[in-house]
Amino acid sequence: TYDMSGHVPGQLLNQFSLDEHDGHLRVATTVVPVGGPGADVTTDNRVTVLAPDDGRLTAVGSVVGLGPGETIQSVRFLGDLGYVVTFEQTDPLFTLDLSDPAAPRATGELEMLGFSSYLHPVGDGRLLGVGQDATAEGITTGTQVALFDVRDPAAPRRIDQVVLPNSSSMAEHDHHAFLWWAADGLAAIPLSEYDAGFEGLVGFTVDPEAGTLSERGRVSHPHAGIDAGIEPAPAPEVRDVLPARPAPVERSFVIGDQLWTLSQHALGVTDLATLTGTAFVDLS
Repeated sequence: TYDMSGHVPGQLLNQFSLDEHDGHLRVATTVVPVGGPGADVTTDNRVTVLAPDDGRLTAVGSVVGLGPGETIQSVRFLGDLGYVVTFEQTDPLFTLDLSDPAAPRATGELEMLGFSSYLHPVGDGRLLGVGQDATAEGITTGTQVALFDVRDPAAPRRIDQVVLPNSSSMAEHDHHAFLWWAADGLAAIPLSEYDAGFEGLVGFTVDPEAGTLSERGRVSHPHAGIDAGIEPAPAPEVRDVLPARPAPVERSFVIGDQLWTLSQHALGVTDLATLTGTAFVDLS
């Protein structure tokens, strides 16, 4: 049943912009002032803490001024801590102390090129970010996976990074496409590389304690109609016009010592340790 509501200025990015903790609701928003043509419009990013008060949710504290002129790209709340990434040309990662709901505060800031559009905890004081690398002018150049050390909230650091030029990942805008398997230190994301022609999944070995990140291997699914006999192959003239590309991998999961991957046409099963020897189950 409906209980109560409250209001905060600005726009939410996604469900990670909202978080309940110890009876308080934390809300991260980007505020875009209304301005006509030629107006000096400067965005403001903030985190507002709401609490129940006489039948409504009332703001009890806030942190404002996170990356003025930029927009929120990702948010993660973890207990008394919060992390907000904003971006216009560079990527500030802000660390927040939310232990006092009435006086939340930004404790640290890390600026770097590019941005993380998804943040995932991978150990005590470690965050993994998936997003885009970028030039100093803010032009995106390809998917990046970055490992952050946030053990000292006053001095967050990027301790390792892998950049995949001229590419994008479904995990950048859909967290269901991201896999973290802590028991084996595996992080996996779908990837589309435009120049190299790779379409599939890339797995990374993450060692949170050592602070290292490296590519473990790749999995590609057959193209429907051309590889593995999943569907009848197109006529030769169609092949000439539409060269075959592997089917995009949309999800991945672990069963035992095997990594399973899902595309629209098949399930793939691969050795978890090496990401080699993939076999396919036809779904067509």
